Amino acid sequence: MKLNLFVAWSTYGLALTSILMIALTLVAAGYGFSGWALITAIAAVVALGAAFGMMVGTVRRDHRRHIDTPHLF
Repeated sequence: MKLNLFVAWSTYGLALTSILMIALTLVAAGYGFSGWALITAIAAVVALGAAFGMMVGTVRRDHRRHIDTPHLF
């Protein structure tokens, strides 16, 4: 149960981080900083990938152990 809560809140945090990185990408690209725009775009993709991977991995673990996947809310 503790792992599921940790993964749920970590996934929310990483999703919010990716939204922030997308906003920073747009600002950096708008001001002409293409290097920073590329770095923040890569960070957004990595954060989303990590969030998705954590979520899918935990759901698969729960299903493999025949545990109902609890919902955060």
